[in-house]
Amino acid sequence: MAQRGNLAYDLSVYEPKKKQQPEAQEARISHKKNPTPVRRQSPLKLFTKAAFIFGVMCAVLYGKVESNSLFNEIHSLEQELKDLQGENITLAAEYESRTSLKNVEDYAENVLGLKKLDKSQIEYVELPGERVIEIVETEQKNIFIIIRNKINELREYLGA
Repeated sequence: MAQRGNLAYDLSVYEPKKKQQPEAQEARISHKKNPTPVRRQSPLKLFTKAAFIFGVMCAVLYGKVESNSLFNEIHSLEQELKDLQGENITLAAEYESRTSLKNVEDYAENVLGLKKLDKSQIEYVELPGERVIEIVETEQKNIFIIIRNKINELREYLGA
């Protein structure tokens, strides 16, 4: 059997750890054995990345300028459309006023010299005989026309 001695146990291991002071952290950081080296990029790669970013920014800016000019053009065309619609309404009203029945009658009397009909100017014509219209059938000498007419009569009879 092992003998138990009078050794004391270190119970501080089980206690919650206290936050270290900032100076202690800085001291710890400065005493690292292998600090990570700063990676330097070649000037060509750096220039390429900068040129790419500049190109993307120029493309976005150009897109904004173009969309702005298109919106301005749309606005001006909509304004022109509203003006033309107002002018159309004005011209339609003017056309209606010029072609009213009263204006047409005035034009016919004053410019053309026409006058309204009196009852004395109306003449009635009577035709002698019966009021019946007769259709005279002509002789059909062509055999194909006769056959076609017979087929049409047969269709009418059958109700087709």
